[in-house]
Amino acid sequence: MALLDFIYNRPNRVLELQKQYQADPRPIYLRPAGARGTLIVYGTLFSLGMMSTVYGIGCLVTGYGKPSPKDA
Repeated sequence: MALLDFIYNRPNRVLELQKQYQADPRPIYLRPAGARGTLIVYGTLFSLGMMSTVYGIGCLVTGYGKPSPKDA
């Protein structure tokens, strides 16, 4: 089966790639390509969502936005 030889008869480079990946001094969550940008976007969206949630809870607790009994 020389036709498919290039698929299953490949050199095993896992160990050298693993050593190269582990030699990187950055934290594990910043090692993949594009990780910094992804974390910045995720952190921004997460912070915005949490601030909106806290604001909504604060409005529910204080009654902000409801008409006052005088106006009703």
